[in-house]
Amino acid sequence: MYRPPSLNTLRAMEAAARHRSFTRAAEELGVTHGAISHRVREVEERLGAAMFERQGNSMQPTLAALQILPTIRQSLELIASVFPEPRAAGHVVLKVAVLPSFAAHWLVPRLAEFHEAHPGIAIALDPRLDLSPVGPQGLDAAIRYGGGLWPGLVVERLMQDTLFPACSPAYRERMGIESEADLARCRFLRNAWQPWTPWFQRAGLALPEPGDSLPYDDAGLLLEATAAGHGVALVRKVISRDALASGRLVRLSEIETPFEGAYHFVRDPGAPPAKAAAALAFGAWLAHRLHGEFTEAKPSLS
Repeated sequence: MYRPPSLNTLRAMEAAARHRSFTRAAEELGVTHGAISHRVREVEERLGAAMFERQGNSMQPTLAALQILPTIRQSLELIASVFPEPRAAGHVVLKVAVLPSFAAHWLVPRLAEFHEAHPGIAIALDPRLDLSPVGPQGLDAAIRYGGGLWPGLVVERLMQDTLFPACSPAYRERMGIESEADLARCRFLRNAWQPWTPWFQRAGLALPEPGDSLPYDDAGLLLEATAAGHGVALVRKVISRDALASGRLVRLSEIETPFEGAYHFVRDPGAPPAKAAAALAFGAWLAHRLHGEFTEAKPSLS
């Protein structure tokens, strides 16, 4: 008798594709790296096609995987809608999609402050890189980075991030970096969406765009690779703040360039009253918290 893949197998496949990492998928699902590999291999054997291929530090879904992932996600969302999350009486659970890098390196270390101020609201974070649907059939809200043009949603601009070069203290000492000109002899790490050329031009450096290393798809992974001493990277001011404060990273120049787009808080305009009030409270806290740390952030939520 034919047996379809288990729910755990489908969840492993979806999480691995979303994170582009078996390790991070395992952490999210509370299983081992080997369990994720085993479940992905089960899908590959059933379909007779590879689901992932390694590119640098990430596991990229193949064309065969991309063809089945929408159906897997829809199926998981449908199952989740049949069994709503339990919650204590008087509490509102607000499901918020957020970029993994922003969640791990800025939001999560500060989230307890919001929960202390709003004990009746529980924030359920859904870290993901794609634009998750917000509305009746999706999430309650999202923190996105982009141009802010998302029709059908209430969109509130939080702040624009900026980029500047940083590295680990050990790498700076090893390479003898004292000025921007010293960067020419360094290994440049890069993010797929953050070219070095605009910063080179602003710093007056006649250097070509680095192309000798594979880009990191996730800014958080880029930051961790930089802190581990792999080279120099253009890091984002918001998510690098704690690493700089703790000494894991050192800033190499006061010259910075804007990162195109901005952080936005988006929410469902047709949310039920309790959800709407929770989203307003969380959005206002985000704006206030960012403004408190970064003078260029302009709170725009009431």
